[in-house]
Amino acid sequence: MFKNIVCAVDGSQHALRAAELASELAAKVGAKLTFLTVTKPVKLTEDVKRYMAAEHLTGSPQYVLDELTERILDEAKECARRCGVEKAVMEVKTGNPARTIVSFAENSGADLIVLGGRGLGDIEGMFLGSVSHKVSSMAKCTCMTVK
Repeated sequence: MFKNIVCAVDGSQHALRAAELASELAAKVGAKLTFLTVTKPVKLTEDVKRYMAAEHLTGSPQYVLDELTERILDEAKECARRCGVEKAVMEVKTGNPARTIVSFAENSGADLIVLGGRGLGDIEGMFLGSVSHKVSSMAKCTCMTVK
């Protein structure tokens, strides 16, 4: 059956259900389970850059994303623990969600990608198609979309 499962999570209810299903499946078949969340790069406006310069602040507001990302992965890790998965791997990548998920799955040798049917995508998803649709179209391995 499946030996290497990648489950994409974004904090949505559908992604949480995907994490539960991926965890149950991984526990039953003894597969490696990796939770992946993809963030977009933070773009600072000119006003924010001027404010940061005036206040002598360095760095970026990435810490806000880091806290959200940590919470998303903690929820996924808890799903895995409840389902009896001994060790789930947590990964964070930055980029276009669909392309990043597919690329990560291919590079890690995944034979199954599990993700939610509706995520926290922005207005772009309404016009260009959902992440789950793009992933299932581009991936070379089996994809499972959870509703």
